[in-house]
Amino acid sequence: MSHRFFLNYPPSAELVVLEGDQAHHAIHVMRFTSGHEVVLFDGSGKEYRAVIEEVAKKRLSLKILDSTMLSRSVSTQLTMAVALPKGDRQKFMVEKLVELGVHRLVPLKTNRSVAVANEKVVQRLRKQVIEASKQCGRNLLMEIGEEQSLNQFSESVDSFDVKLIADPYQGRPISQLNNDGSVTETREIAVAVGPEGGFDESEKNLTRELGFEPIRLGPTILRVETAALAIAAILGIGIQDRNES
Repeated sequence: MSHRFFLNYPPSAELVVLEGDQAHHAIHVMRFTSGHEVVLFDGSGKEYRAVIEEVAKKRLSLKILDSTMLSRSVSTQLTMAVALPKGDRQKFMVEKLVELGVHRLVPLKTNRSVAVANEKVVQRLRKQVIEASKQCGRNLLMEIGEEQSLNQFSESVDSFDVKLIADPYQGRPISQLNNDGSVTETREIAVAVGPEGGFDESEKNLTRELGFEPIRLGPTILRVETAALAIAAILGIGIQDRNES
């Protein structure tokens, strides 16, 4: 795959200009010169084949050759609300959720949360989505929502066909969802993953009232990011198998 660059907005003309960190990387790290072909994407699902026409000290001028709508995403929308872990574990989780095709990530505010998703954190996560999308070839950006409580998240996914909550102590094994056809025709799936200390009893009772089905992943207690990635991978494999059958 050609080297990829992100456009903050769809191009309105044949010629586009790259500046800032992306231009610096292309000019001073990759040593790109005039005539080098690259791929541009704007997060909407479309990508553009382009050629570098001019290299300046801090900017690149490129000519768009053609464009293709190619989202590289599964048709089912998987929305995950996750109580964020601390530090670099957030970056790792976001990167892998992007690679696994998750549609939307919502930072979840719980009674035992260890990290707060303020505006600065949300903006950082959105930047990490772009960087991960450059690497994995994804053209439709994973959305990063504002922090929500369980009640708020439930309201935002009220129309979804399937709503799940990770619970290491009860619920049916997640593998059964693929085996028994629970997600076979589902177009929208919502999953809530709690913090390191887990959801407390009041939150578990609330999710039952809100119609979330508890699921478990195995005999061990997983870290937040491990649980989120395992769920995304298991559900994604089932969805992909269904789409390709």
